[in-house]
Amino acid sequence: WEHALVAFLVGNRLPTPKVREVLTLGWGQVGAFSFHLVFNRVFFIKFDNGQARDWVMDNGPWDIWGYHLALRKWTKGMSLKLEDCNSIPVWVKLSDVPVHLWTKLGLSYVASVLGRPLYMDSQTTNLQVLAYARVCVDMPATSSFPSSILLDLGEGSDTVVGVEYPWKL
Repeated sequence: WEHALVAFLVGNRLPTPKVREVLTLGWGQVGAFSFHLVFNRVFFIKFDNGQARDWVMDNGPWDIWGYHLALRKWTKGMSLKLEDCNSIPVWVKLSDVPVHLWTKLGLSYVASVLGRPLYMDSQTTNLQVLAYARVCVDMPATSSFPSSILLDLGEGSDTVVGVEYPWKL
């Protein structure tokens, strides 16, 4: 069980066989996994190895027919009920980020307005595209998912950073 993920489908309930089919098409080339329905919109996905699981975590966000699939690494004692989930990991796209904040610490500061920063995608980490940053943020499940955030730059200065979510394009 050590290489497992818990997947929460945010939004409507979809037929389990279709969810499995979409994930097999997207993830099957990376490694073998078994797929289990736990509750409505909650799935347990057990990978044969940690490398495949980590690839899935690092290469999101994952959406199925426009509905976001929030993923968490499984831990012993973790609740598998959607209603017990106080926060969800969400990949956000941040635009109009001031250039001086294009560091790991700076982008973490920006993303922390939304929740707890978890990861950055490789293009963001390697500064390949400065038009936007993609960061995975553990956000409160009750968030209003704002389309912009007001960022305090210090010395009486502030700026607005745009926020996009995969399912709100």
